[in-house]
Amino acid sequence: MEKEKRLNRKIMRLFRRAGHPRWVHHMGPKKFESWILCLGLIVKQVYRLSYRRAMKFLDEFYEIKLHWTTLQKAAKRLPKSLWQSLLAATIQFDYTPLAAADGTGFSRTNPSHYYLKRIDRIGPIGRPVQFVGLVDVERRKFLAGNFYAKPYHEARRIPGLHKKCPSSIEILLMDKGFDAEYLHKWLEENGTFAIAPTRKNCRRGSHRKLMKNCIDWYLYWQRNIVECLFSALKRLFGSTIAARHIQTQTAELFCRLIAYNIGYRL
Repeated sequence: MEKEKRLNRKIMRLFRRAGHPRWVHHMGPKKFESWILCLGLIVKQVYRLSYRRAMKFLDEFYEIKLHWTTLQKAAKRLPKSLWQSLLAATIQFDYTPLAAADGTGFSRTNPSHYYLKRIDRIGPIGRPVQFVGLVDVERRKFLAGNFYAKPYHEARRIPGLHKKCPSSIEILLMDKGFDAEYLHKWLEENGTFAIAPTRKNCRRGSHRKLMKNCIDWYLYWQRNIVECLFSALKRLFGSTIAARHIQTQTAELFCRLIAYNIGYRL
């Protein structure tokens, strides 16, 4: 494999572009640099390995010798702000003419059908992890995203994601679930024009009335790109997550977004 295409060099350059120090932690021994820990966690997601197999992969391909519990502790202790900054560092453009927003879910590892039969449970067990993200329609990249253990209204997540987006968005496409006058007004104040079809019997709000009468459907149907990227993300890295805690689940899913944006896909 060519040097510029090796994953370890990509992660090292990405870590420097994000402006992080060699070691994120202040206390404790400085044995492994933080980008090495991120490399191990991304390798684990790309190749769908366990922590022990990821440890062997790093030893055989990159000559990095570390214990598998080091990766396990890193997934729990590395802050969410670090993963969000690494995802933002994959975006090297300052202007996005057309973006789309939507949400999806990642199912957790559920118990077997034999166990469900033994406990006389008919319905499903478990609650999926909610993901809300912004996608560049033309470049097919994830601009920003966040994960939540409990479901919440997706429209209320958009202002926070818009602030974390490293690129300024001109037009944002959303589905009918994001039809809210306060959201249209907030996006307009922050330099983004939102396009979202209105719900039935829409009567209030100047922005909603504009969408009801003058929506550009040819432009709106470009929103399907965000569904395509969600499908590609689940087909490449799986639609389930193995982690139990929301901190490790966040690290696991952010590694998938980063690997997709840098083009490291199998």
